[in-house]
Amino acid sequence: MSKKVLNEESKTSFLNTPLCQLDLQFKGSLVEECLKKVQDELKEKGLNFRFHYWISDDWFCPDGISGIAIPFYLLNSKIEKLEKEYVGQVEGKTKSECLKLIRHEVGHAIDNAFNLRECSIRKELFGDSNLRYPKEYIRKPFSKNYVKHLSENYAQAHPDEDWAETFAVWLTPNSEWKQKYSNWKAIEKLNYLDQVMNSLRGKKAKCLCRDTIDEIETLGITLKTYLNRKSKLKRKYQTPIFNSSIKKLFSTGRKSNALNFINANEKELCLKVAKNTNQYHYIVRDVLKELKSECRKNQLTLKRPVRETRTLLINLLSRSTVLYVKQGKNKVVM
Repeated sequence: MSKKVLNEESKTSFLNTPLCQLDLQFKGSLVEECLKKVQDELKEKGLNFRFHYWISDDWFCPDGISGIAIPFYLLNSKIEKLEKEYVGQVEGKTKSECLKLIRHEVGHAIDNAFNLRECSIRKELFGDSNLRYPKEYIRKPFSKNYVKHLSENYAQAHPDEDWAETFAVWLTPNSEWKQKYSNWKAIEKLNYLDQVMNSLRGKKAKCLCRDTIDEIETLGITLKTYLNRKSKLKRKYQTPIFNSSIKKLFSTGRKSNALNFINANEKELCLKVAKNTNQYHYIVRDVLKELKSECRKNQLTLKRPVRETRTLLINLLSRSTVLYVKQGKNKVVM
């Protein structure tokens, strides 16, 4: 039997392993290092809050619980590779991203521990925490009403995410938030949070709840089921928007590079397509980003004269932008 067949059999066997039986190594991991660092950051801020943590299937902090869940895939390099293969990304793989995610989740945990949601000023600045969580949201990347911490303008998803993102920015060492956000509306939220945190210095948590939810030891689904579920969710808005019509504009070969042409004309293309479709420029740029990826991947070149290409490309991008919004690809899945 060939080595390749053996590898496939080994992979199949591994994928059929229940999550509760996976070999995970927490001690000495990047996650352990980052958790300790964030705990030290809280101490440096004078906050007497030791959050607890447990291993589960994702990053989260349940309502009412003063601790955070850490995803299992960060504790096994083989699983990390499968996460990348099936889902397309590994959230928290780098030290920088891992720290960002922990700070964010701790923002929820400290919110729960000190019962901070009911203040009228908090509601006025951040919104009502009781609003139902959306399954998706439309980001506004140029809004100055929110801080920028995690990707996809995550603070815009819900008032509680806005709070957690603002807390994360406040907690991050050397973030220089007072200078960075001085001319933003978001500075009001940061100043308020700063006042609240200073008022908590040295105090014990009011609602310390060390319960856990979905600990890895309780999860009997297989690794394959977990990966299939997650990849299906991530693919929800990944229907291609460029089809055979792209072949009318570009081809393969050694002629004028299509990617270079798009880069050189990006500003004009964006302006005209945004006007044609009545859409924000950032949405058009997202569509352009997908087209650039196609050009790069397939090494496409111009098929027609420059002037004709420019006209046809504006038409293609206009149709594709309308389709992009119709498919909901401008939304971020929660």
